[in-house]
Amino acid sequence: AAIDYMKAEGLTCTSGCAISQRDLPNRIADGSPFAPHQISTVNEERTEAYIRADFAFDDLSVPIKGNFGLRHVEYQLASTGFTNFPKITLDPAANPDLGDWYEAADPGVLAFANGASGEKTTVEGKKFTKVLPSLNLTFGLREDLIARLGISEGLYFPTLTDARNNQVIYINKVDRLTNPGQPAGPTNPAVGIENVYFNGQSRNPNLQPEESVNFDATLEWYFATAGSLTGSLFYKDIDNLFRERYFFDTVTNNGQSRTVSFSGPTNEGSGALQGLELSYSQFFDMLPGAWSGLGVQVNYTHIEQDDLNDDQGLGCAQTENGAPLTILYPNGNPIDLGIRNTFRNFSGLGLPGFSEDSFNIVGMYEYGDYSTRLAYNWRSEYLVTSRDGNDIAPIYSKDTGYLDESFGYKINDAIKVGVEIS
Repeated sequence: AAIDYMKAEGLTCTSGCAISQRDLPNRIADGSPFAPHQISTVNEERTEAYIRADFAFDDLSVPIKGNFGLRHVEYQLASTGFTNFPKITLDPAANPDLGDWYEAADPGVLAFANGASGEKTTVEGKKFTKVLPSLNLTFGLREDLIARLGISEGLYFPTLTDARNNQVIYINKVDRLTNPGQPAGPTNPAVGIENVYFNGQSRNPNLQPEESVNFDATLEWYFATAGSLTGSLFYKDIDNLFRERYFFDTVTNNGQSRTVSFSGPTNEGSGALQGLELSYSQFFDMLPGAWSGLGVQVNYTHIEQDDLNDDQGLGCAQTENGAPLTILYPNGNPIDLGIRNTFRNFSGLGLPGFSEDSFNIVGMYEYGDYSTRLAYNWRSEYLVTSRDGNDIAPIYSKDTGYLDESFGYKINDAIKVGVEIS
């Protein structure tokens, strides 16, 4: 039915999407299968300039060559989006007093929580400017032995998803029961509302890039015409990390303002990544005839995280001097942040996406017009996300291995056909 509706409206969908709640007013944006609050525009302006100088000292006892470079980066985001407000649904047949209960607990709350998508607003993020130097050196220790040293600064830019101008607000209430302190149920119904409070999710157009200082040292041994053994050490000092944190913001809708406890990304913290890489590659061209096309590649990487664990997690909000931040219900009672903000609050989490160990083994064959590769890739468990949107908990991926096969045949210099299997 959703697909038929989209066709009738002249809309297209290429990934199996469906239209949600199309029967509700103002839920579908013009010319789109999405609700207005799901649509945001992010404009990224990035200007970069490069300069590099190459040099070589071939007459030294250990010949040295390399380059020095500077990269100038200017970066700014502007994001247009909505704030999506909750909707208090009243059913006079089920509870004719519910609206009065809400207004008694928080006067004006029905006007604030009216289900609107708010006004479209544009937030211009902070302008970021940085000059990134780099130095790369190559040392010819022997004809078959090369050492490399690299020092550089780098940037990792926030994703457009995290940089959206978008807020979604939820309403929560605490019922006043007939018998306080007893479980709610048919024999202990609500007779009013004790407290009303708001929380939500927010993205951050003011996110700045993560910054890193990178050190790499490599030793390469070319022991055969088609064979090499390489060892590398690396160290990355990372600052301005992306973290998910609680923060409070005052939001106005329909003439009513409320303080909302949001969770969203911010720049906070620093740490380091360090590790080693080992690589072996060789074609056995010393073998006779077609056997000379056989080859193998083996790579192993070990990574350790230093002071990158998020010991605070989402944590409890704090004031500038580090004291716990207290926010009051409209009736003056304090919200127990120690309970609310530590719900499924996991700390000691590392950076997402990094496995401590990984390796791959590739069997190769290249001879004449034929080529084939059989590759096995494995990585140890890793953190996918520190806070899943559904379970509000960290998500880990278990140890994972992949087997891939490819086969190619060269018909002529211009045409090659192949098959890949995973």
